[in-house]
Amino acid sequence: MQQKKLLRSYRLLLRLSLCLSAFFIFSGFTVIGHRGDPLAAPEETFQSFNDAFAAGARYAELDLRESQDGTLVIAHDANLERISGQDISISKTNFAQLQQITQNNGESIHSLAELFAEYQNQPQARFVLETKKSKKNKPTDMEAKVAALVQQYHMENRVLVQSFSAASVESFSQLLPTVPRYLIVNELSDLNFDTMPYLTGINLDTALATPTFLQQMHTLGKKVLVWSDMDEQADALASTSLDDIDGIVTNYPQLASDYDQAKRGTHLTVLDATAATISATHRVDSATNPYLTWTAATPLAAQQTYSLDSLVTSPQHTYAAVNAQRWVNTDYLNFGSDALLAAPYLAGRVSLKPQQISYPLVASPSQPQQITGRLQGSQNATITAAKLINGQLWFELDQQGWLPAERTLITLAGAKQENQYQQLLPSAKLTDLKLPNFSDYLRSPVKNLPLSLLQQSLLAPKPIYLQAQFSPQNN
Repeated sequence: MQQKKLLRSYRLLLRLSLCLSAFFIFSGFTVIGHRGDPLAAPEETFQSFNDAFAAGARYAELDLRESQDGTLVIAHDANLERISGQDISISKTNFAQLQQITQNNGESIHSLAELFAEYQNQPQARFVLETKKSKKNKPTDMEAKVAALVQQYHMENRVLVQSFSAASVESFSQLLPTVPRYLIVNELSDLNFDTMPYLTGINLDTALATPTFLQQMHTLGKKVLVWSDMDEQADALASTSLDDIDGIVTNYPQLASDYDQAKRGTHLTVLDATAATISATHRVDSATNPYLTWTAATPLAAQQTYSLDSLVTSPQHTYAAVNAQRWVNTDYLNFGSDALLAAPYLAGRVSLKPQQISYPLVASPSQPQQITGRLQGSQNATITAAKLINGQLWFELDQQGWLPAERTLITLAGAKQENQYQQLLPSAKLTDLKLPNFSDYLRSPVKNLPLSLLQQSLLAPKPIYLQAQFSPQNN
């Protein structure tokens, strides 16, 4: 019977996911310090919790066990040997004795009551309380004791509860109905859909948090937290932050908070078989993450076309995913026929139109507020990239900054570029274009031959300007 229910639930999730193949995701996630900030201070101490909050964590996660005399003790392991060097079982020792044990920073083992008393007047301090239960769901009174302390210290709006025990989570739905409840799972087979009504969400290993599964849980109205073991690697956050998670339990609260802040205010667009071309004369840097781009990935080759699967847009920039680990600034990408419209001008030379003393160069054509330099009226510069935005062509000059093409006089780089230019529709050709001299296309022996009047005309030094309206059409 249970297997049939599970199968029906999976079929429902599959049907729902097929309806949502392309979507926008408004981003941001909750950072939860795993046992506080365990790399900065001994785990599950007040110092560790304080360090996590200072690093930007919204919550600090902790584990609860019962001492021999029934006190709720904050400790991950059943035995304190790993953190104190003393072979002491929590369940076989009274709390008064446990309090005599200290960690490396001199702090004693704390109870949940001591924690709430310490932080009750610090409203920004929030906690994730995990109940440690046996396979037989013992101790059976733990949930009632947690609920009593939460209510005593008025912490209902400052805690989440979680457990590997579905029975424990279900108990909290009755005892603390307003407090969010999460079931921790090691494998997807741990999910029991009969328990779903009692859950705010689930907390699972990052390896299980596939885009499809996250989408399915969100379709069911459930939040998803992810976690890693104590051997979590910092660089894994670059990949984890890309997922549409609701929160992360991490040993690196500062780095996770940086990703969270960078991700907020962005949205993700899933693309369907979209190609774009690097419209540049140089290799273009890529990054492993579009939110924090300080970790480099393999650069993209100049004037090559790539298949894209998603876009991340922020108020500052847009990055496109070439694959899961390579993101490129879309300032260097032209989509569809826009790449053909930009190609003739690459490697060309430009100067400002007459009567212009100088013109500012900006850091990005899509966000032209930041000025990086100026092109002076007496200067010539090389076009190192070209980008069309809403029908307007922009040039990157000498990799130093961008300006609108309409402000410039352009000399094409050579025969190849002129051929590309001549193949454009008349309405798509830029104005104020200076073609290269005819002599540039002749081999040296030919240059010494007598020339006809037509050839002499073509070789004349006077520039040739083509006037046309520029209104490119996208595919």
